[in-house]
Amino acid sequence: MKIALAQFNSTVGDLNSNTNEIASFINSAREKGADLVVFPESALTGNPPEGLLDCPDFIKAGRAALNQIISSASGIGVLLSTKMISRKNNNHDHCAVLIENGSINGRLVLNEPGCLKFHGYTIALSVSKGSCEKEYLYARPDVYINLCAENYRFKKMADRVERYSGIACKYGIPFLHVNQVGGNGELVFDGSSMVFDEKGNLVILGKHFSEDLVIFDTDSSYQPLPIPKEDISWVYNALVLGFKDYFHKNGFTKTLLGLSGGIDSALVACIAADALGRENVLGVSMPSRYSSSHSRDDARQLAENLGVEYRVLPIEEPFAAYIRLMNGSNETIGDLAEENIQARIRGSLLMFISNREGRMLVATSNKSEAAVGYSTLYGDMCGGLAPIGDIPKTMVYELCNYINREKEIIPVNTIIKPPSAELRPDQLDQDSLPPYDVLDGIIEMNLDDNLSADEIVSKGYDRELVLKILNMIDRMEYKRRQAAPVLKITSDALIEHRKMPLVQRFRRS
Repeated sequence: MKIALAQFNSTVGDLNSNTNEIASFINSAREKGADLVVFPESALTGNPPEGLLDCPDFIKAGRAALNQIISSASGIGVLLSTKMISRKNNNHDHCAVLIENGSINGRLVLNEPGCLKFHGYTIALSVSKGSCEKEYLYARPDVYINLCAENYRFKKMADRVERYSGIACKYGIPFLHVNQVGGNGELVFDGSSMVFDEKGNLVILGKHFSEDLVIFDTDSSYQPLPIPKEDISWVYNALVLGFKDYFHKNGFTKTLLGLSGGIDSALVACIAADALGRENVLGVSMPSRYSSSHSRDDARQLAENLGVEYRVLPIEEPFAAYIRLMNGSNETIGDLAEENIQARIRGSLLMFISNREGRMLVATSNKSEAAVGYSTLYGDMCGGLAPIGDIPKTMVYELCNYINREKEIIPVNTIIKPPSAELRPDQLDQDSLPPYDVLDGIIEMNLDDNLSADEIVSKGYDRELVLKILNMIDRMEYKRRQAAPVLKITSDALIEHRKMPLVQRFRRS
């Protein structure tokens, strides 16, 4: 039996487009001689459909789209998963449907272990990332197919391969995983659909970060493939794909961002240019009395190197007006309010352009800043997307060096100079924060590894510093709740799994 894995980029809620894409993949699989074509979970609705499943009108339209696929499928089996067929206790059952010759010939609730029969083969099915249930053993399946859409996580590919290889070894049968590709909201799916032989060898691997159609023949033998090795290019490709789909699937084609001459905005500008095309990117420099000449030069040079539109809007006039209004003179006090109002002036200017020109503003804050609240509400946090909000500062440097691997796109000075918000004279980030390699180490151990303060200190970190950083992380929840959505690339901890109460008084000491 020839089984085709349809790795395609669905759009949540776009039933017409998804139906057409599914039909196109069915035709391609049929032309390639496949007996069965398999789609990743929730391919018809787009994944994840979330609250759309509670909308009666969407369910009605989805069932009509499913009937359209059923009526048009002929000469090939089609395996789809959907949550629109049955409902129990206000929960939508996740069902797999086996379509052939204009009708549903098999149906299986995927929340429970089970198998389907097709052309004399017994097929075990699941949508779980975990190991199989023992009940499959009694059915003696010939092949195992997993429909789970796994979103990308840096340095987790080897874990995925090991997990699925183990399942193939456990049952001694081929294991097939068909994955989704593309960005849907904050999630980015890498594709990389896989087939393992009965010995657990990886024998077929789909493309990374692009659509693909791969075919596995149960009667053929295959040579083992090497396990894919991730490097920083995978992160960059994930960010570009997630950025592109976030914009296009939301109906936007143009973006803008503040270009400060710093490394974060430089990285986001490069991602934007690769995702949308340089002609659709606007970089705006908004210098103040505290902006260094090299920052202005670096911002301009980056825009020239990328070929993006570049504008300069000095903020001295509105800043001076605030000082006169609030201080009663032209003299500055030098407090935090004067620093933050500069960021808020910039945010207002960017939102003015966004509204007038129909461009989505993107924020340029990174994960390290988001963790400890080193950003300004209604200032540099403004935007419809924070593409690097899940990227630690140390990884920002890695990505910028990757971008410059062949030629200088990001000015070298941007990469080597000490980072600064430039909101007061001679300001540096490390006036308020430890070196970023230290900060990122503490953040990772706390959020991703779930280590306690004592455990982090035992790794060689200063106790007073560790307590300060962990307390900052907890206190800054109110800022993170108001931040733009981020592309989830490194972990869910800061964004989802470790949400702190908005009102709480626990402090480590």
